[in-house]
Amino acid sequence: MKEPRWVFPDYCHRQALEEFVNEYHIYDQNPIPGIGFYEQCEGCFDEWIKKEKKMHLGIDIEPPFVPSTTYLYMLDNEVIGCVNIRHCLSKKLMKRGGNIGYSVAPKFRKQGYATKMLEETLAFCKQWDIWPVLVTCDETNIASMKVIEKCGGVFDNQFRNTLRYWIGEEK
Repeated sequence: MKEPRWVFPDYCHRQALEEFVNEYHIYDQNPIPGIGFYEQCEGCFDEWIKKEKKMHLGIDIEPPFVPSTTYLYMLDNEVIGCVNIRHCLSKKLMKRGGNIGYSVAPKFRKQGYATKMLEETLAFCKQWDIWPVLVTCDETNIASMKVIEKCGGVFDNQFRNTLRYWIGEEK
């Protein structure tokens, strides 16, 4: 059986990502966590790819945004999920958003992918000296709370409807 792989979004992923977004929005109309600027670049995939490359490299980033890297977690040509790693925290991200945003396609939920994605993302963060990390979720998102806690998240506090967890004491 093939294992999922991390890929940096590129032009060849257009169809797979559009299918992921369409399926996600059948179940949830909220913005998709972990997808970077995709929804702000609505309808312009090429613009999104260029924006994500600039965000990754820290080029032309205007406050309150911070450098970030978006990855797709793929199995064959299908997007299982996506993750966005914020390389540092702004005041806004300290309250809500944190260092890591992630989402899993509805058809891949309850199969352990979210936990595996967060575990592997934490390894990236350690490697890049983004440690400890802040991970947040909505107070109603029980599945995400469980994933964060399973990956070592320690509850810090709640800001409005956002639960804040820290993972990692030291490198």
